[in-house]
Amino acid sequence: MKAALYARVSTIDKDQNPDVQLEQLRKFCQEKRWEIYKEYVDKASAADLTGRKEWAALMKAAATRRFNVLLVWRIDRAFRSSIHSANTLEMLKGYNIGFHSLMEPVIDTTSAMGEFVFNIIVAVSQLERQTISQRVQAGVDHAKTHGTKSGKAIGRPRKDVDFTIVCKALRDGKGNYTRAAELIERRTGIKVAPGFVQLRISRAGLTKDEVMEGE
Repeated sequence: MKAALYARVSTIDKDQNPDVQLEQLRKFCQEKRWEIYKEYVDKASAADLTGRKEWAALMKAAATRRFNVLLVWRIDRAFRSSIHSANTLEMLKGYNIGFHSLMEPVIDTTSAMGEFVFNIIVAVSQLERQTISQRVQAGVDHAKTHGTKSGKAIGRPRKDVDFTIVCKALRDGKGNYTRAAELIERRTGIKVAPGFVQLRISRAGLTKDEVMEGE
């Protein structure tokens, strides 16, 4: 069995050392007699998929089937949400690549029990995806009901940008408010600030992650 090891520490947690994770992963491979294909390490938050360069490289290696199993210290080191985990695990399964979490051994798609847990994760993520989509739509409906069609409070001189455009810009901008503001200006001709995007999302009662997952 050839394993790829992935470790991640948050940029906020500057005192964390990825070697703490890697040492345990290496020991596990030694005990299982798994060959280590490569070690991938990111220093970024789980949601910062753009900043997680090593994760992107890992996924490219998976697509070309360079290894047989992806090993992580804990599932939250790899994924930012249950939807992200389900989508990635399903993709890895298509590549005939297993997934194993060291600290959560029940999450192991190389075993029958792991397959069962995987199916539960997929089911939960589908429910979560539907719930988030409903919340995003509820935010759009609320904005239209309590203001103009763009969701702004009546009588306040705010920029007329439809809320659905704001959501799409944020998703296309990979969750970056500055990038989203640039996309809104490019698509509508209306110049807005990053804070405008953030405020519109929060006023709809949504979080950035919910908008990102609400496609």
